[in-house]
Amino acid sequence: MTYAVGVILLVMAVVIGIAMALQINAFTRGRSIISPRQLGLRIVCGALLLIIVGMIYYGLAHEWSDPLHELIFWAVLTLLPLMVIVVAYIDLKETQVIGELRQARLYTGVLRDEQEVRKDQEQPEEDN
Repeated sequence: MTYAVGVILLVMAVVIGIAMALQINAFTRGRSIISPRQLGLRIVCGALLLIIVGMIYYGLAHEWSDPLHELIFWAVLTLLPLMVIVVAYIDLKETQVIGELRQARLYTGVLRDEQEVRKDQEQPEEDN
């Protein structure tokens, strides 16, 4: 394995770690609109990505003596990105559901305000 590949993998791991820390920091300070479940899904996704980066480094740096062990290792490493995709898809669906609920609340609030304005406009006419 070349030095450049190792550096690239290290930079990827640091970027993933920083992204996870920023998500957690924003959530704990209340500056994020994600739910606790979404935060958990994003942490799981980030942890899986860190595991993948670590396994790639290990797989490239390790001298494999048994081809079967190498095959099993790379097969597991191939399945992990699929897990990341599944977790990201679950997070996407959660985001869509939360967005739809917020949109419904917004429309309900606008409708309620509009009904109050119409009610206030109709009341002076009844007094005459």
